[in-house]
Amino acid sequence: MRLGNDFRLHPVKETGPGGWITATKYLPDSPGNWSEEEIQTLLDTSEKAVTESLNDQNLRGRVIRKRRSIGLVPESGQTIPREALDETVLRCQSKLSMMNEGIGSNLSFCAFNGGRDVWVDVGNKKVGVQVLGAYLGVDASDILHIGDQFLNTGNDYAARDVCPCIWITSPDETTYILKRILKLSGVEYELDNEKVAAGILSGNTASMVDFAELDRRTTAVKEMDVFTGDFKK
Repeated sequence: MRLGNDFRLHPVKETGPGGWITATKYLPDSPGNWSEEEIQTLLDTSEKAVTESLNDQNLRGRVIRKRRSIGLVPESGQTIPREALDETVLRCQSKLSMMNEGIGSNLSFCAFNGGRDVWVDVGNKKVGVQVLGAYLGVDASDILHIGDQFLNTGNDYAARDVCPCIWITSPDETTYILKRILKLSGVEYELDNEKVAAGILSGNTASMVDFAELDRRTTAVKEMDVFTGDFKK
């Protein structure tokens, strides 16, 4: 995604002139160098490990397979204990490390505890930082990665290998860090939403919230499977 002049995010094409995959194929771990056979082998191994963990621990969950990831998610109205999620992650990491007669997977991967679910992704945030930096022409050492999952069962862990990182615990801390960076860089700013919020709180500005649209989106989310994006039948 890229930020346009309209301050909205727009898709960046993947292949061809200017495509991010094409432009970063010189990186050894670039997605442009992943073979479909290797992707499916990694996913097959991950799905088997996740399914075994689901059955062995008698968890109230289900396994989801996406194009480049495998997930273990709770059944509707159920929760999976943190310890069981960590156990599933560790099993997946162990199984994947034993691929190719103990050499490990040919592809980078990330098996992590998402708090209420487990995901095994093809690729990881180390690859993400490298690819983004290469595409934008920025050295990884000049990129700051902000995340909240830096343990070995988290999805931010791999980024530590390539760039400076800050470990946060809430979105408020992210906002604080970004403000500090701007201040230290000598950039003067005032966020538009802060201006609006101040006006509303003072009573000088009417709320611009479209409550009808808010209600529509809230209802839509309730009818959606948050793990797949599909609407419930």
